[in-house]
Amino acid sequence: MPVFLARSHPPVPPDPTAGAALSLLRKCHTPRDALQLHARLVTTGLLLRHPSPILRRLFASPHPPIRRLAHRIFFSLPNPDGRYFLWNALIGSSRGHHPREAVLAFALMLFDGVAADKFAFSLAINACSRIRSLREGSQIHGLLLKSEMASDLYLQNCLIAFYSKCGLPEMARQVFDRVLERDTISWNSMIDGYVKHGSMPAAEKLFTEMDDVNKNLVSWNTMLDGYVASVNTIDVARSLFDSMPERDLVSWNLMIDGYVKSGRLVDAEHMFERMPERDVISWATMIDGYMGLQIIELAEKLFEEMPVKDVITWNIMLDGYIKNGFFVEALNLFSKMREEGNAAPHSTTLAIVLAAITELGRVDDGISIREYIKRKKLPINGKLGVALIDMYSKCGRLEDALQVFVTSGRSVDHWNAMIGGLAIHGYGKLALKLFREMENCMLRPDDITFIAVLNACSHAGLVEEGLMFFEIMQKEYALEPKVQHYGCMVDILARAGCLQEALNLIRSMPIEPNDVVWRSLLSACRNHGNLEMGQTLVTHLNEGRAWSSSSYVLLSNLYAGARMWRDARKVRMAMREKDLRKVPGCSWIELNGTVHEFIVGDYLHPQAKEVSFS
Repeated sequence: MPVFLARSHPPVPPDPTAGAALSLLRKCHTPRDALQLHARLVTTGLLLRHPSPILRRLFASPHPPIRRLAHRIFFSLPNPDGRYFLWNALIGSSRGHHPREAVLAFALMLFDGVAADKFAFSLAINACSRIRSLREGSQIHGLLLKSEMASDLYLQNCLIAFYSKCGLPEMARQVFDRVLERDTISWNSMIDGYVKHGSMPAAEKLFTEMDDVNKNLVSWNTMLDGYVASVNTIDVARSLFDSMPERDLVSWNLMIDGYVKSGRLVDAEHMFERMPERDVISWATMIDGYMGLQIIELAEKLFEEMPVKDVITWNIMLDGYIKNGFFVEALNLFSKMREEGNAAPHSTTLAIVLAAITELGRVDDGISIREYIKRKKLPINGKLGVALIDMYSKCGRLEDALQVFVTSGRSVDHWNAMIGGLAIHGYGKLALKLFREMENCMLRPDDITFIAVLNACSHAGLVEEGLMFFEIMQKEYALEPKVQHYGCMVDILARAGCLQEALNLIRSMPIEPNDVVWRSLLSACRNHGNLEMGQTLVTHLNEGRAWSSSSYVLLSNLYAGARMWRDARKVRMAMREKDLRKVPGCSWIELNGTVHEFIVGDYLHPQAKEVSFS
């Protein structure tokens, strides 16, 4: 228990009912338990006889229902003087998971006429740091300056960290310069503030000025963290690393992470091999590096060699498989994870797995995941709920998607997923209605929201609505259209046969149109038989644009549809010269619990015959 909670308070005095009540407290976890505990405390009179020690124990509980009970009891005490020594306990109990409530409790304490002490100030400043609340933190700073504790070193260090976390290193520096006798924490907090803000020259200058007495391993690691953040200073980081008087796991892991992010995997490997000891972060960073560069076999090898695998490492492997298109392997790995049972999957794990299930269209597996979520009572207010909505929508189970949507916390991401799900199934008007409901809920749409809305307009042929929402996103929400939004608009116009308008829009784009934008127009030219328009796009091929194989195929088909066989052959020859190949179609089928992958023209699979007759 923190010192300030225990200071000047005697332990719970001997009482015939105290033992039973405190024994009950240790067993309390749920709101129902909290009600039973409250009843026991009131009926036995223990709460009235010893409110302070009882409340201190309630505040220290790790279970939210018990802490909420403590708050109710605290504010119901009849004598304000009886609460004097408990304000710090109240503020301290809120700062962890509910820092905003801690700031509010600090304000209520002052309103109650109780002067803040050093501990109350420190708790309130740290709570403001957690929520990056510059306004309240500055006000608390103002109160501190008027008190006798304005020059307290501990509180000044808290202020340096606060302003640094709020992205104001200049304000942190003002506090730092007023500190008369700085300690190691003062220097490290200020250097960290500069590093986090990207002000490495200022951090370097301060690090150089720092004497050897105050300079410790944290100081060196903080500088190292700043250098490895940029590809341009990774060699400077290595020089600093080599000159460090001592190193710990953090130092080694920072260098490995810097090399991985810089794409210098060979250097990362050498560093990894030289490590005197490794932790999970060391292994996970290397595996993530291999996956990022699509070196799947080495990632798998390193993963198998790991002495201990935590859930984060499993997640990195799963996510790496999915990002590289190995969906079946991801599901097989997830099955292995559950079989081994050393690391229980959490919400992030399940969201990753649902992405693989979505790609494979294995809705039965998705339903199993949903049942697991219900059994474990996992919340679906975050990414997990979004992944469920996306999975159900793309697997054609809109009713299930809507059920998840209704029971979730419905953040902007949930609305986006649901609007997008309705869009891909052609329910354009329903998707637009949902968008209006989202606005009525006072939620601000983002870039992804308007991509979903414009897709809905495209799939449902709602040209006027599409133009209207394209204008709304710019004028009402001040969102600059990205290439994806322009691509949606081109698709809306092109599908409706407004090919010239679509071409004019592409030519007016303030950003470079990508292959997807041109392909939408090419596809429409083919569908509407507009050979002349299609031929005007050939010039873009000659300009050396990085067109994909699909774009060449579309143009070839356009010529073939007009019986211009020679031109169609020229396009195909251009594909061969550029060594472009159309990726063959791929599908999956499940037999006896095992997923098998087939591509077009694949007759070599050992069970191809059984699949053909199944």
